[in-house]
Amino acid sequence: MELREELRKVKQRQFAEVRLIRAGGEIGSVARTVHELAGELDRYNRVQKQFFQNASHELKTPLMSIAGYAEGIRDGVFEGESSRRGLDIILSESGRLKKLVSEMTLLAKLDSEEDIFRSSPVPLRELVDEARERMNPMLMKKGLQLVVEAEPDAAGALTVEADKDKLLQALLNIVANAARHARSVITIQVKSHSKGIQLTVADDGTGFPESLLPQLFHRFVKGKDGDTGLGLAISRAIVERCGGSIRAGNQASGGAVISMGFPASS
Repeated sequence: MELREELRKVKQRQFAEVRLIRAGGEIGSVARTVHELAGELDRYNRVQKQFFQNASHELKTPLMSIAGYAEGIRDGVFEGESSRRGLDIILSESGRLKKLVSEMTLLAKLDSEEDIFRSSPVPLRELVDEARERMNPMLMKKGLQLVVEAEPDAAGALTVEADKDKLLQALLNIVANAARHARSVITIQVKSHSKGIQLTVADDGTGFPESLLPQLFHRFVKGKDGDTGLGLAISRAIVERCGGSIRAGNQASGGAVISMGFPASS
């Protein structure tokens, strides 16, 4: 009867109020499972609420800017050069809004059970080379050098089972983040070890603030010069969907480093 009362709380979404019913045997086992389930649902519920609050704030800012300049141009407040600058801001904020919505949609799909992954063997050296080509315009613009250190891919030792396009996006997000903070060089290292494969992106910038590290892969967490605050969250979701793990830290010599670990492709 007590367990039934706790299940009623779950049904009514009162997850935080569910208490552990102490009992022996199978009923005790079910009671512990119900309590653990309620805890997970409560955490998920709080994360979702925080996500929507942050999303609302992030969407509101560019929308207010777009609306303000559009009304000013319509009402003749901005004319001539001011009007052109206003239109530039409207276009810029529209692009930012489009990117934000696209990234939020991708995160929602990664969180759901939608079959958006198409797994196949992906040679990481080829993936890194493609990422370098994609990033080359940004690297040249900022005067940065990208160095790739990869051991020979003997018999597919550096191949992982993943969705190539999604994993490429994850890597591009991480390299773009490094490019925003690097002084002169970004290093991508690919190597195999006894437990699988490690892909590391390091830069020679100032590194991550220590206070930011615990929340770095959370949604809408932005460091200095951050964009939408979703890029690294997307990278984590993709890496984990590929069966891997991701972590961040600072090098002893200075600069940030993000490491991804994957099981080797069978």
